Amino acid sequence: MKFIIVLLLFLIAGCKTSETKNDYRNLDFNYFTIESPRSWTKIKLRGIDSYVGKIAIDNSDTLYFDLGWYSNKLEGKKSEIISWDTIDGRRCKIVYPSKAGVGITGIYIDSLWQAGSEIDRFNLAGYNLKPENEKLLLQALQTLKFYNKE
Repeated sequence: MKFIIVLLLFLIAGCKTSETKNDYRNLDFNYFTIESPRSWTKIKLRGIDSYVGKIAIDNSDTLYFDLGWYSNKLEGKKSEIISWDTIDGRRCKIVYPSKAGVGITGIYIDSLWQAGSEIDRFNLAGYNLKPENEKLLLQALQTLKFYNKE
């Protein structure tokens, strides 16, 4: 009897994992991709000297990205935590609020590739995100992949 219960628990857990995986997709922005919940929506913007855009998470939370020479370095404030990681083989700064929902949550990479006489940089961030969206963004950042299309 115990064996059947354990087996059923594994089957239920397996079903939940595949359902959760189907709720995600790769958003392709030509120069990078990010795995996100299906509900996240790309919003095009027109940049002057860089590639910029938005991602709508829901009705109130939006992410902004900038890929170019002058991307925001996400300096952070005392109320934000800064950590360092490697994503897609690139050293990056991860910033998130010490108090959920109050501050910047995002990533900054200061060296993607050479672009003319300068080096392209990247940031993707949201401001005062709901705690559940902060968590989703921090998970999604780990899936970033970059492609130099020059």
